[in-house]
Amino acid sequence: MRTGIGIKKYVNPLDADFRSTPEGAYNVPKTEPAIRYAEVLLIYAEALNELTGAHNVPSYDGSGSISVSRDVNEMSKAISQIRIRGGVPDYENTVYASKDLLRKSIKRERQIELLGENHRYFDLRRWKDAPVEEATPVTGCNMDMTENQREIFHTPVIIASLPTIFVKKMYLWPIPHEELRRNVRLTQNPGWTTPY
Repeated sequence: MRTGIGIKKYVNPLDADFRSTPEGAYNVPKTEPAIRYAEVLLIYAEALNELTGAHNVPSYDGSGSISVSRDVNEMSKAISQIRIRGGVPDYENTVYASKDLLRKSIKRERQIELLGENHRYFDLRRWKDAPVEEATPVTGCNMDMTENQREIFHTPVIIASLPTIFVKKMYLWPIPHEELRRNVRLTQNPGWTTPY
């Protein structure tokens, strides 16, 4: 933890508890959801925010169509469920009224709510924010502080041992050379080298 920040999101209090079993420590079995309801709500609110005008989409059962538009009440209904569960108030009406302010707020909400769930990497590429965000220096807590200086532990410091860079080719992953050898008609993604 070079940043001084640790994540206990998937830790059960009984993990590695030697008192819990006579055989010694163990990890409590946990389920790993492929998608959480909070992500569904955030995706829904984000999609509604990006709409212009009304759109008719077929219903899931084919019985008709549903009219969908940038509806402030629907977006608030989705986002407020996440924020209220977290103990924070819903966004102000001025945030919902502005497409740009709400987009910025949803991006931040996803960063916080989905921390440690491997969404950020793909979100940054989807939003085309990766060149700025991934080239920004990584900051962390000031780990060099003594006990007498603990009040400034949370002062952000740049972690030089974690270099940051982003180049355009990083939008796509390289195709493994083994796959390129199997299919000679396949070409490497732009910016990555192909062996000969």
